[in-house]
Amino acid sequence: MTVKSDSISLRVCVVGCGAMGTIHAARWNRLPDAAVVAVVDIRPDRAERLAATCGLDRWYLDYREAICRDDVNVVSVCVPTHLHAEVAICAAEHGKHVLSEKPMALTLAGADAMIAAAARQGVKLGVGFMRRYSPVQARVAEWLAAGGLGRPLAYHALDARELRPKREMHDANANGGPVIDMGVHLFDGWSLLFAAEPVEVFAQGHRLAAGRPEIAHIATVAVDTATVIVRYATGDTGTFVCSWGLPPGVTPPGGPDILFGPAGALHLTYGITHQEALWLREGGVWETIAVSDEDMYAREIASFAACILEDRPPPAGGAEGRAALRVALAAIESMQTGKPVLLG
Repeated sequence: MTVKSDSISLRVCVVGCGAMGTIHAARWNRLPDAAVVAVVDIRPDRAERLAATCGLDRWYLDYREAICRDDVNVVSVCVPTHLHAEVAICAAEHGKHVLSEKPMALTLAGADAMIAAAARQGVKLGVGFMRRYSPVQARVAEWLAAGGLGRPLAYHALDARELRPKREMHDANANGGPVIDMGVHLFDGWSLLFAAEPVEVFAQGHRLAAGRPEIAHIATVAVDTATVIVRYATGDTGTFVCSWGLPPGVTPPGGPDILFGPAGALHLTYGITHQEALWLREGGVWETIAVSDEDMYAREIASFAACILEDRPPPAGGAEGRAALRVALAAIESMQTGKPVLLG
């Protein structure tokens, strides 16, 4: 890698050297005014590998030791969800800006503690809703606000996969399952696209993978299959159908999210390096509303860096992270009670 000057503005510690930590490190190191200077993981092999990739001659097992380095001023939190609050609060209390992967926490209490710590110390807190940084989502929000599809709107998303290879994703006390882990992307996006607050959540769920030997070691298995319906103040609705509990080898073909309205259907695709919005309008005519081949993670991290350097709030901060988590937790509550949950 290219060696950068010691005078760079943003010196980053990446906590968690798995897939997401690797993504964050690569995007930070692409920025001219940033560099990864420390990496942390409880697994030495992963920490050593990412350190080598970043051109570092040391790595850490204890995130506190790395965060407390005088030269670190930004922390990317890429550990399992149940550890987000712990690591983020430590970073904020030591005066470091924090970019936390989503979901920001497993509980609202954890989210509130993260927000409070950042506010006390006057540091930035960002949450990794990378779709917010796609030019496609921004353009679609404008198009919908101008009446592109008319109203009301109904958004449908499907995420169906085989048992997750990261078994911890099936742990209700670690990552929370797909309603929390994946759902927060949608709940955040729906509020943006509908330009409205959610008012009611109803959900039903199942544990299709319960009893499988692959996850027999997990004490509290999360709901892995669910239908979630969220109603918004505008009368628009979002429906999320998910399953992460299908047998190995059973992953149905993926497809776009679909947004229905009086003026047709909008197909939305969110790939890391390709996003598009295609409108199927009256008469069977397809029209491209927006398309981008930009890397959403690169845009997210570049935006967070700019927010630090220019002293402005990130587009997806603590309030946005908490709001999406609140909907996800309301869905879990609805599954448990069998009743809709009203969001005051």
